[in-house]
This record gives sequence, C-alpha cells and structure tokens, in this order.
Amino acid sequence: MSRPFAQFLSILLHPVLMPTYAIWFLFHHSSYFSYTVSPPERDALYMIVLLNTLVLPTIVSYILIRRGWIRSFEMEKREERVIPFLTNAALLLIAYYLMRKLMLPQVFPLLILGAAVAVTFAAIINFKWKISIHMIGIGGIIGTFFGLSTFLLVDVRIPILFCLLVAGLLGTARLSLGAHTPMQIYAGFLVGFLCEFLLLSI
Repeated sequence: MSRPFAQFLSILLHPVLMPTYAIWFLFHHSSYFSYTVSPPERDALYMIVLLNTLVLPTIVSYILIRRGWIRSFEMEKREERVIPFLTNAALLLIAYYLMRKLMLPQVFPLLILGAAVAVTFAAIINFKWKISIHMIGIGGIIGTFFGLSTFLLVDVRIPILFCLLVAGLLGTARLSLGAHTPMQIYAGFLVGFLCEFLLLSI
C-alpha cells in the first residue's frame, strides 16, 4: 500500500471519528433505531457524540501540542499517549452520562461506554506496550454490530462485511506506515471488539 493512501486511510478512519460513524450506521441501516429515536433526540445525540469524541479531544490534543507535551496528533511515541487517552476516556464517560439522560435505546449509551472502557484499557496497556488505537476503534464498531446481531437480532450483515473489509485495509495501512507491529494491530482489534460485544451482552 502506498504511503499517501495509508495516511489518507489513517485520517479518514481516525479513532475519534468511529463513534460518529457507528451511530450513523445504526440510524441508516436499522429501521428500528430510525423510528424509535425522535429527530430532536437524534440531533442531541449527534451533538453529544461529536462534542465529546471529536471536538473536545481535538482541542485537548492541540493544547498538548502547543505546550510541547506531544509532537503531533499522531502521538507516535507511546509516552505521549497517556494523557490524551485518559482525557478521552473521561469525555466518553461524560457523553455516556448525558446520553443516559436522553432515554435512548440502550445500544447508544452502551456503545459509548464500551469505547470508554476500551480507551481505558488502551491507556493501561500503553504504560508497557503500544497498542493500536485505530484498530480498537474499528474493532469496537464491528463488536457493536456483532452484538446487535447476536443479542438483539438486528440484521447488520452488510455493515459487518463492509467494516471487516475496512478493518483489513486499516490494519494494512497502519503496518505500511510502520506505526505498529502485527501483534499490536491484532490486540487493538480484539480489545475494541470485546469491550463493545461483551457490554451489549449484559
């Protein structure tokens, strides 16, 4: 895979975008969620998710770059990732709390809670080892879809197949950029998948 394309995929499939992608998929590929969530609730949901998973984490990372605590948004060194990971986990927990107040179907707050748990695991693992946060993100989406299919009998076969293809491309991209080893790729996917899948089983 060419380096420019690998970089493009890494940006397009950045972990901070994954919760928004997952929620978009749920609304556009399941009539159940489309009809049970009113337009005002849907707007509030998107606002909470975008603010807590994209806007605020980006602002925090920018501040850390300006202060010299991290070199770039890529956070290539393991030591640079601890503060952003813990901050993101806290923001995800805030999003989870706010989403519970909206009285949405359980899958939406659980999706965000699963992301918070996965990022917390990533922060802990990161003290000793550099795990792929990109693969945690895509693994989490696939874990969510498998959970919906297994426990709620929602037909998400097409999104699952699409996301598996995307996961393969993303893993290849991260390897092509030299960002991770194969084991770090597999471990990231597994952590993301299990955190979301197991929470939906509760």
